[in-house]
Amino acid sequence: MEIPKFIEQIKKQYGITNDYALAKKLKVSQPEAHWFRRGKKVPNATICIRIANLLKKNPVELLIVAQKDRAAPEEKNHWAMALSAVDVMLHVPERPRYIPQKVEAIGQELRLLESQMLSYEGTIAYNEAAQLLNTTEKSVDSIMERWEVWKREGSLFPNFLLANQAAIQRKVKIRRVFILDQSQIKDKSQIVDFIQILNDQRRAGISVFFGLREELMATLIFQRLIAEFKKHGITGKINAEIFDNEILTFSRSYTNQWLGVNGVPNPITVLDQLDITWNPDHLRDLSPSALFETRYIYEYRGERPLKTQLDRFKRTLSGSKK
Repeated sequence: MEIPKFIEQIKKQYGITNDYALAKKLKVSQPEAHWFRRGKKVPNATICIRIANLLKKNPVELLIVAQKDRAAPEEKNHWAMALSAVDVMLHVPERPRYIPQKVEAIGQELRLLESQMLSYEGTIAYNEAAQLLNTTEKSVDSIMERWEVWKREGSLFPNFLLANQAAIQRKVKIRRVFILDQSQIKDKSQIVDFIQILNDQRRAGISVFFGLREELMATLIFQRLIAEFKKHGITGKINAEIFDNEILTFSRSYTNQWLGVNGVPNPITVLDQLDITWNPDHLRDLSPSALFETRYIYEYRGERPLKTQLDRFKRTLSGSKK
């Protein structure tokens, strides 16, 4: 019982030596004061607030302490956690400004946990994705239509790629499929970037695959994946990853930013928002894993076989227009 500790603080602070004086201070009967002091009774909310005011404490702290004292043994740990959270909130310094902002962000995360989905924006999103990868034990399956984020001047290079490499060294199996569309396979500069990205991925130990969006659109698997992401507001290209088949991330939006104050600035595609979910329905409907079973996903085996396949794509697309 913790309430008796606060009673002793009142006695010491106000020079109280007997239960009669204590009862008068708490505005309760003398027997009640005796029971509170001995831990035989837990005060109600009104008296908890009165105790807090006498000690110049936040009443919320006393209310939670009383709930903890009143709780069954198997429930006490939950109230202890709540008390710890309140204690942190009550002692957050105003400066430096980072500290209250950090505590507020943690509070928002805790409120979101009940929905089984967390959302992050900007650089925080990349940091969370890397942390998630660091906790992965077995596998990662990934689809990347906005593959330009992996370019060497892009936002995922090199930190997130190095996190992938570290996971590979821990025996995590990573499969990633990069999706091209018909406009991209006709652009030589984009193909150069694409090949460089695939080589970087394979060099890190990732199992790399590629596909043509127009071909994949003929499969029910890809059609259903697009339809499910539309339900979550994703109407454009899909970037999604599933970790150990138990938690999934997907990119909600991207934006182009210009890096550089001096000289010629460079355009960089950066992530606006990343969603993380462990909802079983989302894992079932949004997982890219089934894509690897389609005949329109090709393993990357080097630059020459890739270019041969790209030529075939071009011929297929040309034939479909006739």
